[in-house]
Amino acid sequence: MRVPDNLAAAFAEAEATVARYFELRRDDPEHGTIEIFGERYVLVRAASLSVEFFRLCEDLYGPGREAEAAAFAQNILFDLAHAIGKSDAHNFHTKMGLVDPIAKLSAGPVHFAFSGWAFVELGPESEPRPDDGYFLFYDHPYSFEADAWIRAGQRRDFAVCIMNAGYSSGWCEESFGVKLVSAELECRARGDERCRFVMGTPERVGEHVERILGKRGARLDVPDFFARKRMEDELLRAKADLERRVAERTAQLQRAYEERAEVERKLRHAHQLEGLGRLAGGVAHDFNNLVGIILANAAALRQRIDDGDPRARFVDDILGTCDRAGKLTRQLLAFGRAPVTAHAHVELCSSVTETSRTLERLLGEDIELVIERPDEDLWVVADPSKLDQVVLNLAVNARDAMPTGGRLTIALAAIEVGSARAAELSIEPGPGVQLTVRDEGVGIAPEALVHIFEPFFTTKGGRGSGVGLSTVYGLVRETSGAIVVRSEPRGGTVFDVTLPRVPPPVAGLEERRARPAPAVAPRARVVLLVEDEVNLRRIVATILEDAGYHVLAAADVEDAQRLARARPDVAVLLTDVVMPGLRGPELAARIRAFCPEMRVLYMSGYAEERAEPDPVPGGAGWLGKPFRPEELLAKLGDVLSDAG
Repeated sequence: MRVPDNLAAAFAEAEATVARYFELRRDDPEHGTIEIFGERYVLVRAASLSVEFFRLCEDLYGPGREAEAAAFAQNILFDLAHAIGKSDAHNFHTKMGLVDPIAKLSAGPVHFAFSGWAFVELGPESEPRPDDGYFLFYDHPYSFEADAWIRAGQRRDFAVCIMNAGYSSGWCEESFGVKLVSAELECRARGDERCRFVMGTPERVGEHVERILGKRGARLDVPDFFARKRMEDELLRAKADLERRVAERTAQLQRAYEERAEVERKLRHAHQLEGLGRLAGGVAHDFNNLVGIILANAAALRQRIDDGDPRARFVDDILGTCDRAGKLTRQLLAFGRAPVTAHAHVELCSSVTETSRTLERLLGEDIELVIERPDEDLWVVADPSKLDQVVLNLAVNARDAMPTGGRLTIALAAIEVGSARAAELSIEPGPGVQLTVRDEGVGIAPEALVHIFEPFFTTKGGRGSGVGLSTVYGLVRETSGAIVVRSEPRGGTVFDVTLPRVPPPVAGLEERRARPAPAVAPRARVVLLVEDEVNLRRIVATILEDAGYHVLAAADVEDAQRLARARPDVAVLLTDVVMPGLRGPELAARIRAFCPEMRVLYMSGYAEERAEPDPVPGGAGWLGKPFRPEELLAKLGDVLSDAG
């Protein structure tokens, strides 16, 4: 064989190595075997692996399918030779202890020629390297395959040295660890002067051919093995990529399904709570009317009884019971999303710290109370007393969940509520405050957790009323906030309350807002009272008349409009919000046509009406039922003294 000067030393050493290998040849005629280095060798006629094999394939395919038979034969021979080349290389390298890639490569052509495949001549352009720049340019002047076709007197229009190309590329691939292919550019069986080959990676062999032949799109006979292999590799990569994308998309869809199921569950729960809130509000309205009658009558009666009268005690009991009943209905109304009745700027950290003094007495010595707060102030707009009620209720529930003691942590933090989180909580995005109440108690079972904010639902048996957490839910929602709970049996419970965070108030603004309005003497002012509950209408009229007002009492909207037409000097319309036929704000708008200077005081046993804008220009007030006489008179005085 002939090689470039820069590879001569390596190939000379390879000749010595291959010579030592073949010196170990052992012939055993008795058994009909030839062994070299402990391996059995087989001599095969060249024609049987070229010309005759192609004829066999043509016979298998039948007349008219010669091209298909030739392609099949090429692919089979190339696959076989490529595999044999890799196997022989691995066997030879291992037995001869070759490690260096150039030494491994050099042994290949020598072994190739020594075995009778063909003479090898490497071109000086060759650049064997362990990457995709691998390039080998060589001739096989006496290829056994080309010789077989020439001796058979046959020529082909394709390159026939298939096994030469396959074996060479297989050996070199094993030597360098790079996937390689060899293509025959010229072939003596096709009428060319020589059998010339180029070897490279499957991706770049075409580039090498064009460079050698000097023209783009040159004819390239590369067996379909590598084309199929590339396609298979691409298909495998595409399959793996598709499976990955399907897995990712499946995971996304699964997450989306789970998120949607969670949203639907929360929506159903929210609708359930909303329905319960409406029910609670309706019950509270009717109950407030009944309690209002009892409370107003009892209060009027108490004013007529001296403190030393034995009957005073009974009336005081009635008044106290009415106050407790009113508190219960306020809790129901809070669950029904009652509006805030005393908006103010509240610094939450200071508020919780102040409330903690009360908590220390409520919790007992076996409960450790920990307050975690940031250095900055956290301002919210809320009713301070209702914020205290939220903290107290959550803390008392935590205490009851730790009968043997434990740690109760109240943590405060400034947060930013993103759009996704805001949508999940049904609140507005933006700056927020998170109030977290965490205990180490017995926890809540999953089946109970979904009902935890429902009115009258309790996990305490006969020890709980079931209105505490529903009240907390309503108070938080009326402050434009949200509350969520996380718990598991024996794993403690965490309540997270999220409220909108606001800038600190302007100095003195809250004091001016909180300053009470001066009382205004009735001076026989005319009050148009509209209330469809006859007993309540009668006692309210009595309270007003005793206070010096002139009262026009109407049972319905028609009666009210008739009285207003006759008395344009009506100073105040005192009306229920919800009445048969017409709502209070609509009635006020109609009566204003007859009494342009009239002010309005709404009274209602519902909660949500107060949130509606007053369509009547000028002053308007709101009074929740039930109320005591002094509350009614004070509110009426505020409305009359309000300059609008």
